[in-house]
Amino acid sequence: MPELTDAQLDQLIKDIGLKRPRGGSQRKPIAHGTYNGYRQHVYRKEQACAECMEANRLYLRERYAKRRQGGGSQ
Repeated sequence: MPELTDAQLDQLIKDIGLKRPRGGSQRKPIAHGTYNGYRQHVYRKEQACAECMEANRLYLRERYAKRRQGGGSQ
């Protein structure tokens, strides 16, 4: 079965007559190219895009460098 876009999934749910789960769990767009975007991919159990993977790599690199310098708050 092919992957559905969020818009296609919304339309399918509407056509079938299903109700959305409580709590407003409608998916929000991913902030691609950011660490938070990478975390959104992980949360959704998706393969992260190249931009988000690069943002995660840079975030972890910066975090590691701060810890090595003793700048981390522990």
